[in-house]
Parts: sequence; C-alpha cells; structure tokens
Amino acid sequence: MKKVKYYLLAALFIGLLSGSVYAQSDLKVPLSNPGKAGKLIISTVFSDEIVIRTHNDDNNVVINYSGDDGDDEGRAYKDGLRRISTGGVGLEVTEEGNEVRIQTSPMPSDLELVVYVPKKFSLKLNATQGDVEVDGLEGEHEISAVNGDIDLTNLSGSAVVNSVNGDINVDFNRITPDVPMSFTGVNGDMKVTLPANAKFSVKMKTEWGDIYTNFDMEINRSSNAKEVSEDDGRYKVAVNKWLYGDVNGGGTEFLFKTLHGDISIRKKE
Repeated sequence: MKKVKYYLLAALFIGLLSGSVYAQSDLKVPLSNPGKAGKLIISTVFSDEIVIRTHNDDNNVVINYSGDDGDDEGRAYKDGLRRISTGGVGLEVTEEGNEVRIQTSPMPSDLELVVYVPKKFSLKLNATQGDVEVDGLEGEHEISAVNGDIDLTNLSGSAVVNSVNGDINVDFNRITPDVPMSFTGVNGDMKVTLPANAKFSVKMKTEWGDIYTNFDMEINRSSNAKEVSEDDGRYKVAVNKWLYGDVNGGGTEFLFKTLHGDISIRKKE
C-alpha cells in the first residue's frame, strides 16, 4: 500500500505595524479506501485546542489549521534587531490504508486544529498542551492529554482516556460489548455518561473527592481488604480503597480513577 505524505507549511502574514504573525490553511487528504473504517492518529506538543468532528464525506479527511507563532509585539531582540517571526508553523500529514497521521510542529504556538473525518473513524490522540474536543466518532479511541480538558460527546465504541491536569467529560451513545474501558486522571473532575442498558462492572477510586452515580449500582464493599506485609521487622497494614460494583448484572470491568477530583458515572436518559 502506497503511503502518501503531505506537508502543510502555513503561510505567514506579517503585520508591519503590530508585529504579529498569523497563519491559516486547509488541507484535504484523500482516503485509500473510501467508505471503510479508518483511524486518525494525532501527536501534538503545543496547542490551544484540538477539535475532531465528523462529516458526510467518506472520501476525505479535511484538516483546518491555524496558529500564531507567539511573537509578542516584536519585543524579542537579537544583535539590535527586532524579531518578527519564530520560524513559522506547520504540520506533517501521512495517509496509508485509511490511517491518517498528523504530526504538528514542536514550536510553541497558539495552534488551533480542526479535523473532519468520516463517522466510522477511530482516534488515537496524544496532546501535551491544549484542550481536546471530539464529537460523533464510532470506533476504538485512545485519548491522552497532559495539560488540558478532554470533552468527548456522542461517541460509539470504546475509549481509554487519561488527563493529568484537566477535567474529563465522556458521553457515549453506544458502547462495544465486552470491551474494557479506562478513565484516569490526576487533577480534575471526571464525568462519564453511558447507555442506560449497559452491562458493566466498575473499579473506582478517588483520593480527594467523591463518587456519584444515578445507575442502580450494586456495590461490593467487602473488597476493601487490608494488605499486610513485613519488611526488616517492620509491620505494615494498608487498606485497599478501591470501590467495586456491578451495573445491570455486571460485565466487563470499567476503571475510573483520579487523585484530586470527583467521579460521576451517569446514566444516559
């Protein structure tokens, strides 16, 4: 299968009076197998927002890319010269067998990336800086953000979601039966909405926060067992703070864990 590679080096528009630098561009990426399921893989370091949406075009993935190179009114100087550009902004896109990869420039910028994909697309996304917004995808999804909120709506399929500093909001229309899922964070609240008839078992834990649900959940509190160990004459007792439960009779395990924040497991009305 032939791999097609695209380079989008956004044009720079320099305002002579303000010294600001701004770039905006669009790119249409043809798919090798139109109408079939695909996968979008995104890796980005600096961004303001990454948005993934669906469209009715099964032949292409459309990328809208804009950003500011971060020049601050030309206040950076070198050898008596005023800086008017930090090298520009850009990205690299490859497509092979309906798998589209987007790699953004590591340069600091106010990147805004909006990607339109067919509905039957899975997503694997790693973002270091910036919020993530996804709507309407059907597939297997892996989303990770270090500094930024994650907002996933109208999903179908399964998801593994992690955020270090930011809130997590996930809303499922349908889930894939018998597929485990994981939702983990460190600093931020977590809200996960699942179909009312979903059958699953939960493993939940928050160190500094509360856990809420409107599901009729059967809680197994006996699982909070003590762990006893001895090391060099020292006696240690640790209490397992995990909370376990079953929804609609139980099923595949879903993991919910955060350090600072509340966990809400909601039933989709």
